[in-house]
Amino acid sequence: MGVLRLKRRFIPASVQPYQAYGAPLSKLLSDCNTLPKPLPNAVRTARWIAWLPCAFCNLAYAANWTAYPTLQAQEIYSDNVTLAKPGSETGAFVSDVSPGLYVSRQSGRDLLNLNYRLQNLYNAAGNNDVTTFNQLQFNANHTFIPNRFFVNASSSISQQNISNARIAADNISGGGSRANVNTFNIAPTWTPHFGHYASGTVGLNLSTVTTDVGTASSGTSTAALSDTVNYGENIQINSGTAFKRISWNLAFNNLDNERVTGNNVSFQSSSLTLRTHLNRYFNLFVQTGQSNNSFQSANTGTTNGVFYTAGAQWLPSRHYSLEAGYGNNAYVTLSLNPTQRLSWVTTFRDNAIGLNAGQTWQTALNYRTQRSNWSLTHNNATTTTQALLLQPQLVTVDLNPDPLVQQLQQFIINLPTLTDQVIVTQTWALSVSFRTGKSTIFASGSDQIRSYQTIGNKEDVTALNAGWNWQFGPKTSLYASPGWQLIERGGVAQRDNRYDFAVGVNRALSQRINSRIEFRHIDQSSALNTNNFQENRATASLFMRF
Repeated sequence: MGVLRLKRRFIPASVQPYQAYGAPLSKLLSDCNTLPKPLPNAVRTARWIAWLPCAFCNLAYAANWTAYPTLQAQEIYSDNVTLAKPGSETGAFVSDVSPGLYVSRQSGRDLLNLNYRLQNLYNAAGNNDVTTFNQLQFNANHTFIPNRFFVNASSSISQQNISNARIAADNISGGGSRANVNTFNIAPTWTPHFGHYASGTVGLNLSTVTTDVGTASSGTSTAALSDTVNYGENIQINSGTAFKRISWNLAFNNLDNERVTGNNVSFQSSSLTLRTHLNRYFNLFVQTGQSNNSFQSANTGTTNGVFYTAGAQWLPSRHYSLEAGYGNNAYVTLSLNPTQRLSWVTTFRDNAIGLNAGQTWQTALNYRTQRSNWSLTHNNATTTTQALLLQPQLVTVDLNPDPLVQQLQQFIINLPTLTDQVIVTQTWALSVSFRTGKSTIFASGSDQIRSYQTIGNKEDVTALNAGWNWQFGPKTSLYASPGWQLIERGGVAQRDNRYDFAVGVNRALSQRINSRIEFRHIDQSSALNTNNFQENRATASLFMRF
């Protein structure tokens, strides 16, 4: 039997120079089973995930695989490696030698990315010792039956701040106010078609979140984030073309969070919508359903029960529409799409039943030009800490998506907390990106009001971020990235300001080796003196793939 080999034509252009010509599939599978073993549970997870794509895919398509080991070597100097308050700073060098594995696959039925790193740090936080962290990002999609059945899967291993009162950006500085977080998610989806009568989507979801947040490294007890198993079901059935004047929709959504130590959480809603089309421009509709949510809350009221709405929709053209409904759940939605470059949808709601009850509104404005993209959004949501950790984090380094310098996402800077919380959020977000022949520029701003239902507290988080990447040479680029975040907890007396500025130079030394020099300044000022710190950091890095 011939050896299956990686073929150039299946590999994206951005990674073609680095492919392993003639690498046998058996070698790939062998490498997946020989990962280092400093943390058995996490590594077993990484091994299993590395093997999982092989089970998803028929060997006949094995030629689409790309795999290569990586190595990151860094020397860092920090003038405040413990993130101590002013007057107590300690400077130190920290060494980072981190081997890794990158695996990808893309075909007509499959999409897979796996990025694993074993981060080995010497003298992190000034501890004069070697510290090891497992880090993983994995996502995959496989279509078993085209247009009928597919499965999404994802997993991650990361480290996160225990609270947002004293924010570290990574494992280099700060000490023990962090926790290891492991997540896994698998979601099969079936899209049935019942002739001309109906079509639908039936989705299941199973996910887990586990941490070691129960005790800080200093030995002091902290409020723990419960290990959680989430079960979700989502069903949507829509009427087909056999129904001319009357159309209908059935929807059911359910999510159960089963927590090992904390209180369980469940969100459930169901609805039926009937719509009659008077003509091509005008239709009437009626909607009824039930909402049943259960979670610990400091608020004594309940918004569970039966809801109903009746209204009309007007569609004068494909560029504009207006829809309004009245009942114990009422809303108005205006949709504008005057050109292919511009779209704008705004909805105002006044709900008595369900999540995010009361008067709320949301908007989504998107505009693009040949060189720029603009976005303005306002959303209301009810979520949990575990759900935030399950969200995929975008992996980029200094606006450079090249896999050679692509690094794993570490701390989520805007993560609210690592305790069991149900969080109601109201979020404004504005972003713009601009591209020229040699530069990429982006800027974003957001304001989020968080209401913690379990403890009844509120906080307002305002953030501004920007970045500039200038490719001033064929192998060299300069980048700058400023950021600011303000957290107000119950008033000005509980205010935290955090500034972060980085500037650096990337240079490709060869097709397999990339270098980087960076200077970073972080300044956090807080009403609580122990949360004040400043850090200046210089980093020299080499990123290699083999």
